Parts: sequence; structure tokens; C-alpha cells
Amino acid sequence: MTTDLFSKQSSLYSVHRPGYPEDLYRFLADACPARRTAWDCATGNGQAALDLSQHFERVIATDLSETQLRNAAAVKNVEYRTLPAEAPLPEPDRSIDLVTVAQAIHWFDLPKFYAEAKRVLKADGVIAAWAYGFQAPIRPEIDRVLDAFHFETLGPFWKPNNRLIWNDYRDLDFPFREIPAPRFRLAVEWTLAEWMGYVRTWSATQLYVDRHGVDPTLAVAEKIAPYWGEGKRAVEWNLALRVGRP
Repeated sequence: MTTDLFSKQSSLYSVHRPGYPEDLYRFLADACPARRTAWDCATGNGQAALDLSQHFERVIATDLSETQLRNAAAVKNVEYRTLPAEAPLPEPDRSIDLVTVAQAIHWFDLPKFYAEAKRVLKADGVIAAWAYGFQAPIRPEIDRVLDAFHFETLGPFWKPNNRLIWNDYRDLDFPFREIPAPRFRLAVEWTLAEWMGYVRTWSATQLYVDRHGVDPTLAVAEKIAPYWGEGKRAVEWNLALRVGRP
């Protein structure tokens, strides 16, 4: 990933991005014959790396953005390194049990990244890439506003890469022997303010702000506030997930 679209909102990421389900990490760990070393590429603020540290002896967490890494929590068995996804990882051949990419592989120069992943992965190792896109329906009155915001207001600001997520990564080039995986879902209980914080982390939202100098989430929040209410609402996403071996 040679373009950094996320450093500006790195502090928002550490607060407002939902965590991934524990069942996902158990599934990936169980698929690995050994659990010595995992590499979380494009780790951002270390969200997935911290969870992987509960299952692997050592986690290498790399990211293009030093700003993102400064927002990552320090954990004894997680090593943070500033490194683009496509750069050589300073680790021996066939030394990594698991390679993970959360919410980022659609930004990579895939041939370069895949070549490095295949070099460092053990023959029986695992690579997994996952992401979540637009949330599941919440309430019709809310959904209509959010759909218009996502596809019309922000439409010109989404990069073509994002469409790979919207298609559940089905069109993602993935030159590995695929491992069948169950369907995983993210689920949170959020106030409207928490939802707004999350939407401000979107690359398209930040590009809109850069162009117009206005936070577009404020108008959206005003429209949906009467239907969201003062409390929390359930927000869910399906995970797009590809898992394989070299």
C-alpha cells in the first residue's frame, strides 16, 4: 500500500472502529498447525494484532503510517514496524504461521504483497484477508438516509478499491489454496454519536471534508436523530473473508 489515506484520522480509528469477532481469531488459530509467529500487515492502530497476541507467541504488526502505529497499544509479544505492505519483511523464508490483513488488502499492490507473503509463510501456514463494508439494515427511516449518504453524498469520493469490499471480496485476486470459512459478523451497540465517530473514519468522508471543508456527517445525524433515539442501537456487518494456504 503506497498511498496513506488514513493517518489523518488515526486517533479516530483507535476509538471508533469496531473490533473483530473472537470466533474469527479462534478459527484462524485452529487452522494453523503451529502458533509461533503471526504477521498482521497494515495493522493500523494494532486492533487485529492485539487480538492475535492472545493466540500466537509473537506478532509482527506492520503499517505504512507511523501516525497509526503511535496510536497502537503496547503489548509484550507484539512488535510494531513501520513498513509498506509491499516491502520485504525482514524475516526468514518459511518462518510465519499466519499472515492477516484486516480492512486493507484492497489498497495493496497485490502481486508484490502476495510474493512476499508466499516467501515468509510456512508451507502449511495460513493467509487471511477480511473487511466489512456498509452495515446491515438498522431501521427503514435510518437506512434510507444512510444509503443516500453512502452512495450519493460520498459516491464521488469512494475509491474503486472500496468496491471489492462491497462485493464481499469475491472479485479479489487471491492466488492461494482456499480454506472454507464460516460466515462471521460484527455486532456493536452504538449511540448516534458513536456511529458518527465511526463514519468519520471512512476515507471517503475525509476526502469529502478535504474538498468541501464541511463535515457531512452532521447533516446526516440531524436527519436520523429522531429515529435513532437517545440510547444505543444494534449495528451489524457481515465480514468479507478470504482464507488460504500457499
